[in-house]
Amino acid sequence: YDEGIAPVLYEDTPSSNISSSMDSRRSAYSLASFQKKTLSIKKRIIMAARKWKGANNDPPPPFSNVEALWTFAGCFLTILMLLYFSDFINEQNSQYSLVLGPFGALVTLQYSLTSAPASQPRNVILGQAISISIALCMAYTRLEANIRRSLGTALCVSLMARLGVTHPPAGAAALIFTGGGYTWVHMGIMLAGNVLAIISAAGINNFNVKRQYPTSWGFGYWIKYVCPRKGSKKGD
Repeated sequence: YDEGIAPVLYEDTPSSNISSSMDSRRSAYSLASFQKKTLSIKKRIIMAARKWKGANNDPPPPFSNVEALWTFAGCFLTILMLLYFSDFINEQNSQYSLVLGPFGALVTLQYSLTSAPASQPRNVILGQAISISIALCMAYTRLEANIRRSLGTALCVSLMARLGVTHPPAGAAALIFTGGGYTWVHMGIMLAGNVLAIISAAGINNFNVKRQYPTSWGFGYWIKYVCPRKGSKKGD
């Protein structure tokens, strides 16, 4: 290597020219990147606008008169049982009762969407346990009320989705419990109420020849997934 060559090379290409060339390249790259992102955003806006038209899928068929009456009977008897259960708890201790709001959504699932994954016992129990636990913890924070309730509910819904235990009534419970004024005793009462609702739904739905509840208990799914049997893959 001849040390005398280096100065000659740099003399032919002054540092100012090199710097301006690099700046122009950066500017060109930034412009191209910006244009690409802008085009991507435009495509997404157009795509989102088209989706508003719908996918042209047919809506679900209505229930027959018999099935609608079966749903009516199931909802009526289950809610009536839960109301008496709540009254019994309140008679033992006036500070506690069942938070009934989410159970309207629960019986809708159990008697109108009987085979839906969100209706199954695994989603009911685990979804409620996760959501109410997070909601009660959020109630201890010093966040502004609206932020606390929004953040708590969003955390519950997204975590349920991540764990595969999505349950809409649990999202409703999260919104209620993040408001404050509830204790871990209320959580126990809520879980007991959900167990009663599952027992009621299983008893009522399974007397109908066209229905089966539950379609899956699913509590052993995580065990199979985390600890698969020898020679099988996770989730098999």
